[in-house]
Amino acid sequence: MLLTSACSQLTQTRVYDKPVEVVSENWSYGRSPGTISTSEHYVLRTTCKRQHFVDALPGFMEACYQSYRELLPSSKEPDQPMEAYLFQARRDWEHFTHEFAPARAPTYMKIRRGGYSERGVTVSHYSSQRGTLSIIAHEGLHQYLEVTGRGRIPAWINEGLACYFESFDLVDGRPLFKPERNTLRAPFLREALQRDSLIPLKEILGTNAGAAVHRTTGHVRSYYAQEWSLVLFLLSDDAPSEYREGFKKLLDDLGSVTMEQRATSRLNALNNSEITPGEAVFRVYITEYLEQFEADYRAYLIKLLQLRS
Repeated sequence: MLLTSACSQLTQTRVYDKPVEVVSENWSYGRSPGTISTSEHYVLRTTCKRQHFVDALPGFMEACYQSYRELLPSSKEPDQPMEAYLFQARRDWEHFTHEFAPARAPTYMKIRRGGYSERGVTVSHYSSQRGTLSIIAHEGLHQYLEVTGRGRIPAWINEGLACYFESFDLVDGRPLFKPERNTLRAPFLREALQRDSLIPLKEILGTNAGAAVHRTTGHVRSYYAQEWSLVLFLLSDDAPSEYREGFKKLLDDLGSVTMEQRATSRLNALNNSEITPGEAVFRVYITEYLEQFEADYRAYLIKLLQLRS
């Protein structure tokens, strides 16, 4: 159990609470047979062979959509159901990726277990039931932000929010999200903390995921673990009210012209070429005092992971 009593006030997102109507039909990719399942917000094309798993996916994805909307309300609904691809075999995933996103395929090929979201479409391949559901929830958040009309979003928020939805309990096939209990990210966070090798905050705020995947495996693992825990901290009752309230305002403005203008104004005022747009957004909404924040964040991690300071 990674959660301490001090973190226990995090809100647990409820499961999707209405029936999900699904229309299914046969589909295939190359020689791999599969199905198309259409629900209210998604069109899922999959060659996954585990029929019980496939049958439960639309309900899982609709529950994710409801949870995204609870954390990040939007006045804009998707114009049509969002597209998602889930391949049973990695070779089909790779082939599709080279066709669908040739310019970015070399970067995506570095993803060993996972998926990606591009142009409002998510593309993943099966690993294990639990791992695949986590990937679908993670990539679905990126997709949601794009289709609901957000503009440019700093990677530290985009990836942190996506990692926030990776951990859940399943209740009748629907997710009850437990973001503080992310067993995928926590071990790498613990390792970095114990080795005193946390990535500096300025680097976390200025790095994008596309650049991160070209680094060493250890660095990539630390990057995603810190993105997850950074957002977790900003949403927790352990964070000072200044941070929490600033982050809430940032989520309200996320990807808007207002956010862009405020960050640009701060960049112009600071006139410092070393400050990235991601850091400027952080300074505008959270705090200018990065060293103090880093100390507060580190103290939170020690408590979260139940380590001795």
